[in-house]
Amino acid sequence: MRDELQLNIEPMDAKHDEFLVLLKEIKASSDSEFLALFESMIEHTKEHFSFEEEIMDTHNFYDKKEHFDEHENLLNEMQYFYEKAKKMKMFGRSYINDYAYEKFKRHVTNIDSQLAMFIKQNEIKL
Repeated sequence: MRDELQLNIEPMDAKHDEFLVLLKEIKASSDSEFLALFESMIEHTKEHFSFEEEIMDTHNFYDKKEHFDEHENLLNEMQYFYEKAKKMKMFGRSYINDYAYEKFKRHVTNIDSQLAMFIKQNEIKL
């Protein structure tokens, strides 16, 4: 992962690295692999978000509603483009190639960084 996206919270950085690997795979995929990889990315994202939400619930993170809402919005968007891609792969490819990384980067920089700061300030061990 690029240094500017490292949160220096190993479990969170590992989840983010896994997402980036999936994103790279799906970008390079053939049409026959595309939908299965897109679905895998959605499932990974659900698990990733669940992991973060458990941390926020367990440690009473002050801004969890905003973070949870962001997770819901991102998953809904992914699901929307996945469903569109079932009919026309170009819609899914457009989302993956033109938007997915920027959405990920914005989420890590603007949303996950707050959670990482909270974890560090409260010396939470994950």
